[in-house]
Amino acid sequence: MAGLFRTALLTQKLEPRFAKLCIACGSYQQDEQRKSIVASISLEEVTKVYPNGYEAIHGLDLEIADGELMVMVGPSGCGKTTVLRMIAGLEDVSSGLVKIDDQVVNDIAPRDRDIAMVFQSYALYPQMSVAQNIGFALRMKKLPKTEIDRRVREAAAVLGITDWLSRKPAQLSGGQRQRVAMGRAIVREPNVFLMDEPLSNLDAKLRVQMRAEVARVQKRIGVATLYVTHDQTEAMTLGHRVAVMRAGELQQCDVPQSLYDRPKNLFVAGFIGSPSMNLFQARLSDDLTSLSIGNQTVPLPADVFGHRPELRKYPGQTLIVGIRPEDLHAPGSNRVGVDISGVVELVEALGAELLVHFSMDAKLVQSEMSSQANESGEDETDTGQVAVARIEPGYAVRAGDRFTFRVDPQKFEYFDETTEQAIWT
Repeated sequence: MAGLFRTALLTQKLEPRFAKLCIACGSYQQDEQRKSIVASISLEEVTKVYPNGYEAIHGLDLEIADGELMVMVGPSGCGKTTVLRMIAGLEDVSSGLVKIDDQVVNDIAPRDRDIAMVFQSYALYPQMSVAQNIGFALRMKKLPKTEIDRRVREAAAVLGITDWLSRKPAQLSGGQRQRVAMGRAIVREPNVFLMDEPLSNLDAKLRVQMRAEVARVQKRIGVATLYVTHDQTEAMTLGHRVAVMRAGELQQCDVPQSLYDRPKNLFVAGFIGSPSMNLFQARLSDDLTSLSIGNQTVPLPADVFGHRPELRKYPGQTLIVGIRPEDLHAPGSNRVGVDISGVVELVEALGAELLVHFSMDAKLVQSEMSSQANESGEDETDTGQVAVARIEPGYAVRAGDRFTFRVDPQKFEYFDETTEQAIWT
C-alpha cells in the first residue's frame, strides 16, 4: 500500500488535473471531468520592442476565454506571430502582462507554461513511427508506458489516424502529417493551444477539410486556443471570435458575423470578406437626400439616417462608402434598391455565381493588400480602380459591356475620410 501511495503522489505531481490513481487496482485512469480550473489567456497592455528600436506590438489588450478558439488574422508583418511567441515564452515581453489562468507568466520558462504548439512545419522525427512521434513528449516526462499508450490511442482516435500509428512520416501525405503534429500537441493535455498557420502548406481542398478537423478537435478537447493565420476566410470559418491586427495594433475583436456586418474601420471593412468590400469616395448632398459616387447620384431614403444619425453631421462632405460585392445584384423588378452602372472589365464564371469586375469614374480607395503589393513591387498596376460584383449566374454579360447593378442603400457602410472610422450611430 505504501508503494501505491508513493505512485499516487508521483502521478499527481505529473498530471494533477487530468488523472487519478485507482488504489484498488493500481491503474492510471483519466478523470471524467477534464479539469475544474478555468484556464484563460490574458494580454494586458503588451508591447514588444526589438533592440533596433522597432516596435512590433503596441499596447495590446486581449482576452481568450477557457475553451475559446480565438483566431488572430492580419496581413504579413502585422505582429500576429510575435503575439503567439510572447504567449509561448519564445519572445520576451517589453512591457505589459501575459497571464495564463490568471497567473503572470512573463518570467516563466516556456517549458513550464503548460502550452502545446502546432506550427506551419510539421517538425516530425523521420526515424520514429507516428505513435512514437505523438508520444515523444510524454516519454520525456517519464509517464508510465500504459498511460502513454492510452493517450496516444485516444489522440489518434480523435484525429482519425489510428490506422497510421505504425507508419513513418515519409509514408504520409501533408494533411496526414499535420494531423500527427496536432496529435503530438493534444496528447500533452495542456492548458493552452497555440497554432501558427498550421494549414498554410496544404493545398486548397485539403485546407478546407482540415479547417473542419481543427474546429472539431478544438471543440472536443475544449481548451483556450489561439490560432494565427493570414487567411481571412480561414479566420471567419474557424474562430469563435476573430482578432484583426494591423501594424502591431488590434483593430477589432468580435464574432465573425459582427466583423462582417459592422466593421469598426476602413481596414477591417476592406480586409474581411472575399472578394473584399468595394470602397468608393463619395459626397453627401447638402440636404442629405442623396449620395454622389463619381458622376452617378444615388438617392438615400430617410430611414438611412434613422439607423445612422451620425451621418447628419456630414452634409456636403466627402466620405468613404463601402459596398460589398454580394450586395450588388443584377437588376430585377422585384428587387428593392437603386441603380449603379459600370463598364465590365472581366467576368469570372464560378458556376453558382458570376464575379463581375467593373470600372466607373468614381475613385476607389485602394485596399491594404493592394498597397502592400505595390510597395513590394509585386504588382505595378492600379487595381484600386476596379470594383467587383457577385451576381447570380445566367446573365449575358461580357467584357466591354455597360452593366447596371441594383443595390439597397441600407447595405452601404460609411467611413470618415480623415479618421477612417466607421460612421455607425
